Amino acid sequence: MNSPVPILEKAAIQSLTLRSAAVIAIAAAADRLGVVLPDGAAQEIANALVDLVVTLGLIGVAIGRTRARAPIV
Repeated sequence: MNSPVPILEKAAIQSLTLRSAAVIAIAAAADRLGVVLPDGAAQEIANALVDLVVTLGLIGVAIGRTRARAPIV
């Protein structure tokens, strides 16, 4: 009998560690470039980048699956 997945488990994309690492990287890059970001801007940029990467990955998977089903010419 399979036990249900615990509610505490999250997808990797929802991981605070992943998003925090992206925020830290963006804040460090901005600091190195001498750009002063408003409060919360690094968080918003990180969230947008993570969403963009996920969306592009899903599009890539969809294209790959479509091409795999098409006849080889």
